[in-house]
Amino acid sequence: MNARPSYRPWGELEWALSLSDRRRWHFFGCVAPEERSVSALIALHRMGLLGNVEMLRIIDTVPEDAEAESKMVAEHLAICDAEGLDTVRPVDIELEAPLQNQAWKQRFVFSEDTSLCLDISSLPKRFFFQTIKAAIRDSNVRDFLVLYTKPKNYTKRALSSNHGDWATITGFGCEDPDNQSQAAEHLIVGAGFAVGGLHNYLTGRSSHISVDVLIPFPTQPWSLVHRSWESARSIEEALDVDPAKGTSAIKPSFHQVGALDTSTAFEKLLTLTRNAEDPATLAPLGPKPHSAAMCILATQSDRFPVYYAQPKTYALNYSEGYEATYA
Repeated sequence: MNARPSYRPWGELEWALSLSDRRRWHFFGCVAPEERSVSALIALHRMGLLGNVEMLRIIDTVPEDAEAESKMVAEHLAICDAEGLDTVRPVDIELEAPLQNQAWKQRFVFSEDTSLCLDISSLPKRFFFQTIKAAIRDSNVRDFLVLYTKPKNYTKRALSSNHGDWATITGFGCEDPDNQSQAAEHLIVGAGFAVGGLHNYLTGRSSHISVDVLIPFPTQPWSLVHRSWESARSIEEALDVDPAKGTSAIKPSFHQVGALDTSTAFEKLLTLTRNAEDPATLAPLGPKPHSAAMCILATQSDRFPVYYAQPKTYALNYSEGYEATYA
């Protein structure tokens, strides 16, 4: 695996774009109730760097308030219209729609050299894992930027609910039974706001599993640190074993990685897996920049099955406002 290129830049969008000659970018993203869902699109438009634009609108399986959500999405499309982006019309797709052979995936089949921007800010993980993998494997994608816009605040209540079963993300399983068996003995978790499905998975497995946890630190606002450590505490509790059984709990190892730093998160994953030689199970429950690093690793080898409990509902006020966009 060519896991260690000489340089993996990351930083604020304008700085990242300055590292190469000006070019027009094919943009793919998701318009959502979050204000940040269109901020990167508008920023590239104002820079005069937009080429084709493809947007999805993800319809929750169990919407929190479908009418309010549609109104907020319409408001964000109106903002795009006012900026001169009046051709942006998202394609509706159900949150839990089958991902294989979907028409929207054909938008990632390019017939010529393409510079692609993928904005994962409001894309659910099951979708942006598919798109990152498709982009990496398409020989016509010459340049590839993954964008993430940091919000000003997250809601203080649960970000998602009605979680499904703990299962592999479509296209990110492990076909080799030996790799699957070895991966089951080592779990790497991105700590986030919730650990849906993970607690049940870990309970009773501590006698034959090692666990590494990526903690997003530093991060802003500071209230996020508390929520991430609460998730870490939940993971540790799930690994406790009844002393009456005569076995001791295995303590997870914690690793601090900046919440926005995909590059360092990827380096840490390489370190924890002996440069991607040792299989491991990945659980992308943390910030999306960390999840993107897990996706890139899993795309390059089936030694790394990716597990997740897909929510059926996302909070209507998932986040508020936006700050900088990172690439």
